Amino acid sequence: MFKSQINPVLFVGGALLLATPASGQDAYGGSTAGSVRYYAGVGMANIKAGEYVYSGDRKISQLDWESKGVVTGTLGGDVDIGYAWKLKGRLDVGLGGNGYMEDRDWLSTSYSGWTHQSLHPDTELDRYINVLLEAEKALVDTGATRLGLGGGIGYTNVKWTARGGSYIYSDTTLHDTVGNFTDGLKGITYEQRIPTVFLSANAEQKIGALTLSGVLRGGAAISYKGVDDHWLRNLRFTDTLDPAPMVGATVTADYKILQSASLYVGGDFQKIFKTRGDAHVRHTVTGASGSFEDGAAADFQSITLSAGVKGSF
Repeated sequence: MFKSQINPVLFVGGALLLATPASGQDAYGGSTAGSVRYYAGVGMANIKAGEYVYSGDRKISQLDWESKGVVTGTLGGDVDIGYAWKLKGRLDVGLGGNGYMEDRDWLSTSYSGWTHQSLHPDTELDRYINVLLEAEKALVDTGATRLGLGGGIGYTNVKWTARGGSYIYSDTTLHDTVGNFTDGLKGITYEQRIPTVFLSANAEQKIGALTLSGVLRGGAAISYKGVDDHWLRNLRFTDTLDPAPMVGATVTADYKILQSASLYVGGDFQKIFKTRGDAHVRHTVTGASGSFEDGAAADFQSITLSAGVKGSF
């Protein structure tokens, strides 16, 4: 069953930080105010999202979207602004990748298994962007050890298009209709737009030329939306989802090779837990529309591994 750009979410904790000394050693004995570090790298990501349709408490449809081994580019940096505060930013962009989508429907109340299924190995990842902006204050900073708390915002945008594929439908009897869609035929496009807010706990330890760091994030996805275009039916489904719990983590190891240059490897994880919401459907040709309270749900997860270079000035 063929059953979705980016909202700027660039308002962050800079407004929380009003006082910045022009120069001099930080009062906590750490980095000098104004110190800037930056990094760039490439990596691979596994990304998946769930799209769900409900009738009351009964799930009637589920679409599982997934891409593995997506090539990503990463840019980021941080700056010490004084009084033990640090501003940090990171951008991950998918540089291309394929995917897979499975679509299942449960349209019979007398049968517990799926009644309709379609498989779409010709699924393309159209877009993946992940942005994090954070303000962090050190509670401990000895020069070798730094522990801090912070908070910030993020934004994730992911979009897939499924083409072709095979299907098993239940028209008269269970699973009685089997066939294939035309190769390359655009069936469904699905997009998730995920603004987040979070609190964070940060740790960093320097051991000679090696620096180990980690961040734990916990918060919520807000104004979470899904947009689904069913091209063969001329239907657009827009899901307005309730706030959803979010957890994330980043770990990094970097090794200094020059006074102001390092090599690094790192990993990043983000999970948006499943949440319900309202669905709105519109026929893109006639304009006819309807809404279904609590008729939608979604979730999201990404894991990224990257390596690259860091610099400072």
